[in-house]
This record gives sequence, structure tokens and C-alpha cells, in this order.
Amino acid sequence: MGLESLTAKITDLEIEEVLAEVKQLIASKTAPLEILAACRAGMEGVGKRFEKGEYYVADLMLAGSIFQEVMQILNPVLNSGDSTQVKSSGKVIIATVRDDIHDIGKNLVKSMLAANGFEVIDLGVNVEPEVICREIMQHQPDILALSCLLTSTLDGIEDTIAEVTKQGLRDKVKIIVGGAPVTEKLAADFGADAYGADAYAAVPQCQALLEGKLHA
Repeated sequence: MGLESLTAKITDLEIEEVLAEVKQLIASKTAPLEILAACRAGMEGVGKRFEKGEYYVADLMLAGSIFQEVMQILNPVLNSGDSTQVKSSGKVIIATVRDDIHDIGKNLVKSMLAANGFEVIDLGVNVEPEVICREIMQHQPDILALSCLLTSTLDGIEDTIAEVTKQGLRDKVKIIVGGAPVTEKLAADFGADAYGADAYAAVPQCQALLEGKLHA
């Protein structure tokens, strides 16, 4: 039992053991932020295995599910006042664009970003450009992440970026796009700042956007 063991169990996708260990660590008064750091290290391990071809998209989805369940257990402790507030890596608004109701990819990116310390605001699926702009004005995110699965909904990404520009918000937010029909060239043509080939790739792309290493 311990933080290193928790990290290993997450990397090995041992969901029942992970949840039991998190509860035991909380009961033993281990600092919640230390538990969270061990969980994020485990998610990094999952990402490395995916990068090496040892894990597949289904494994990433399972890892995201495990992390979400862990956060359901940890959040009450983190928000109880007994722990220093978790510092956010950055704020991201994420959405599947207009006329597209697919959310598996979006949810996977959301989990991976959350596991790496980002605050993620999920607008759901089939989100109109005007709604996204309204949410940008309200939440003032660092990054807007747009997803689509269908070739027929690619124009939803293009129209959203155009609307963000039209409403004078383009210089206030970085934009990353992704999804099955999206390519790096299309992302550039649409005016996005970055392209995420998959959920694992989205994290370093978002980190680079915040650090100013990527430019439109």
C-alpha cells in the first residue's frame, strides 16, 4: 500500500484495486494532493504505454474512467478546506461542434486534460457557435477545444472559429481541434492554433499553447 503502489495500479488499469487504495490512503490521512499527484503519475504511465503501442484507445478510455471515479472520491476531501486548493494548469472549454452528437473522443480528451491538472468546462455535444462564444465570454478560458467525428460536421469547426473571430474573441483564446476527419492541414486552414491527433497528443499540445510554444 502507498503512493507508488497507487501509481502502478493506475498504470496497470486495476480499477478495483485503485479505488480501494485511494480510500485507504484517505483513511490513513495521506495528503489529498499527494494522492492526486500519484494518480496523475499513473495516468502519465498509461499515456506512455499508449505511445509505445502497448495500450489502445479502449485502454485510454478505461484509464479516463478510472481517473473520473478517483476524482469522485477525492473531490470532497480536496474541497473540504483541509487541503490547499489544487493549482490549475489552465482552463479549457471543450465541445463537440454543431450537428455532431459524438462524445467519446471529447470525453477522453476531457479526462486526459483533467488528469494533467487542467480545469475543463464541458459544453457537451451539438453545440452552436454562438453558445460557445457566450461561454468563452463567461468563463474566459485559456484554450477552446473543438471536436467532431463526422466529415459532414467539419464545417461546424470552421464556423465556430469564424464566429469566435467575428465576436472579437479570437485573440483571447487559443484553439485546438481534433477528431477523426480532422487533419493538421485542415486545422491550419480553419485557423486553429493546434491539432490533436488523439487524446494523448492533445495534452502536450495544450501545454505548449499555454507556454507560448505554438502559434497560429
